[in-house]
Amino acid sequence: MKNFPKILLLLLIVLYGCVSTPVAPKPEPTSEKLVFKNTTVSLTFDDGDADNFSVRSALTENGLHATFYVVSGFTNTNGYMTDEQLRDLYNDGNEIGGHTLSHVKLSDVRGEELKREICQDRSNLVAYGFEVTSFAYPFGHYDNEAKQVVMDCGYDNARGVSDGPETLPPTDEYGLRAMPYIVSNTRFPKMMRYVTQTEDGGGGWVIFVFHHVCDGCDQYAIKPSVFAQFAQWLGEQQSNGLVVETVGEVLGEK
Repeated sequence: MKNFPKILLLLLIVLYGCVSTPVAPKPEPTSEKLVFKNTTVSLTFDDGDADNFSVRSALTENGLHATFYVVSGFTNTNGYMTDEQLRDLYNDGNEIGGHTLSHVKLSDVRGEELKREICQDRSNLVAYGFEVTSFAYPFGHYDNEAKQVVMDCGYDNARGVSDGPETLPPTDEYGLRAMPYIVSNTRFPKMMRYVTQTEDGGGGWVIFVFHHVCDGCDQYAIKPSVFAQFAQWLGEQQSNGLVVETVGEVLGEK
């Protein structure tokens, strides 16, 4: 019996190990309210693709306006918006901008051809009844000659496709810097981070570049559900100080 205390001790250890210790429930995650003091967002769509018209409801439902850069030579053709659809977007408060007559790389054309691509494009859009002050360089390609022609054709600003976010005010209104292309694998959290990280860095102008809006139709496409989610978030953040405006509105031109 002299080993009884040891046996009893071992038995107690075994029994204790079999009893599960209650675990305190984890606290519910809390989302810190975002506050924006120095950040502006612009949603821009390039080319005038027909599926861009599908974002109209997401924009209006969330109190947002966007800039649609249109290749006027493609308007009313298969796969592109009609002038009636563009007018509906414009009447909603969205901006219609130029994107050349036939979507050429402006660094590849010179002289009269360069002027025709830029000036005739704007003339076509003005003829539809739009106030046209903003331009986007196709593929982001431009040089000093192209920039000068954009100015001469009556545009007040021009957007590239890289090196964003832009400063406010911008250092060069004819070389506006945008965030990287939104592509098929870009998710809502990444777009949200573009905005929040800009605010965390002191603020600035976050210009988004969209092309197609569809499920898997193109490499440069955003899913309609992802865009709707992002639009809803942007709409909500406006009450927290986030400014969402067209390019022309940001620069005081519309």
